[in-house]
Amino acid sequence: MAMVIGTNSRNTIFEVFRTGVHEVVRKMGLPVEISLAADHTEMVAKSTDFGKRVEYFRIDFPVKEGSDPDQIRHRIEDTRIPNQFRMVDGKCSLTLPAFEWPQMHMLEPIDKVVYDYAGQPIRSRSWQVSIASFRKLEFNINMLIEQLTQNKGSDIHLRAGTPPYMRIDGDLRPLDFPPLSADDMREIVFQLGGQQQVDILETDKESSFQYHLAGIAYLRCSGYIKMGAMALAIRFIPEAPFPFEKLNLPKSIRDVADMHRGLFLVCGVTGSGKSTTLASLVDYINENRYAHIITTEDPIEFVYSDKKSIISQRQVGRDTFSFANALRGALREDPDVILVGEMRDRETIRAAISAASTGHLVFSTLHTMTAVDTVNRIISYFPNDERDVIRQELAYTLKGVCCQRLLKRVGGGRIPCIELLLCNLPMVRDAILEGDIQRLYNIIEVDSEMKSFDQYAVDLYKKGLVTREEAISACADEEAFIRVTTGIKGTEGRKLLK
Repeated sequence: MAMVIGTNSRNTIFEVFRTGVHEVVRKMGLPVEISLAADHTEMVAKSTDFGKRVEYFRIDFPVKEGSDPDQIRHRIEDTRIPNQFRMVDGKCSLTLPAFEWPQMHMLEPIDKVVYDYAGQPIRSRSWQVSIASFRKLEFNINMLIEQLTQNKGSDIHLRAGTPPYMRIDGDLRPLDFPPLSADDMREIVFQLGGQQQVDILETDKESSFQYHLAGIAYLRCSGYIKMGAMALAIRFIPEAPFPFEKLNLPKSIRDVADMHRGLFLVCGVTGSGKSTTLASLVDYINENRYAHIITTEDPIEFVYSDKKSIISQRQVGRDTFSFANALRGALREDPDVILVGEMRDRETIRAAISAASTGHLVFSTLHTMTAVDTVNRIISYFPNDERDVIRQELAYTLKGVCCQRLLKRVGGGRIPCIELLLCNLPMVRDAILEGDIQRLYNIIEVDSEMKSFDQYAVDLYKKGLVTREEAISACADEEAFIRVTTGIKGTEGRKLLK
């Protein structure tokens, strides 16, 4: 592996060397042997831990014509820095003693000698940085996952040039671990996904696959390339879905699972718990109904065992070409419940609404910020001449939207804060048909079962489950939080109930 760095006329050779090492460590991990070359000048160094010290350093450079080797030797000896000096065919080879990074400035007298006798300028150059080998770490992904479970973390980030990072209670924290190298990352991808995933990542620059750590968890592995080296974002997926009762969500959401037709959406940003909520609903149906459940995911996250229901799990790319294709095919596969991992395009949305309108219960997700915005987002996927038809179909098939945000819980862990729109009232259906989004906000504000983020955050705060700051972070704005805490409701909302 190699890279190029540029230096200016004020850089000493040791500053050039330190810059090269720093860039390699930052982008690719700890090398064992590294060289920096510019034309006929080369610096070679070795170390078992370049993060702390350099154990071997040699610089080879051509000297000016007519230079006296003895004079160069005397100049070097005058620096009183131990060295090994050789002159062969007009080229000087100088090996210096081991040093730690804080001691590097003590070698600067050597830079003056090299500067005076070098046959070519050595400061303002472009240097080719090459790595002969990286430090090999004894990395055990299984042990790292066990550490993740002990700390109740949700994600692990593995990248060349940095130690592993773990997300705990929403915050990324570095582990006490040496930086991983590009070679380490390649080996980790191989351990998790085999040669097939290594090849896919090298070719496509992105990959997504699953790894099963038996007895502990499934891992959703998302591979990508960073600075030319492989990197992984790993999401921890429990072997069994959480029971709905442990999610701290309203019972009205679980009641949707007792329905036999319609569309229910769980929305929010990445990492807001959408998959966990949907998995608990699917598992609830699995335990309580005799049904055929078809899921289409990219990739498969929670893995279910048949209970009262039978569950057919399909992965995009492996078992089907796309969400839309799988949805269209599912209608011929005698389903009762259909889970679509994500409605990410117009055709998938159209197929999901069609499946819901033909007598199936359909669950899916969207990346939206609020429950009400979800209605607008769905309609916005379609051209203007189709929107009235889609709005009408959506008004009669949509059973509800739950939008989630995860907040830090007092005492550790996280708890969902939600905005819930239920579509069991005629006034909700009318508001969707008329495109009156503001009316939907007002309905949520006054209905006893529905909740806005502001109202739900207040409930969590009053119960002592989250701090005031966390509660405010989930609200549309601080004024809304104060308004709901003080019991003041919008006048428009009150009018709707009269």
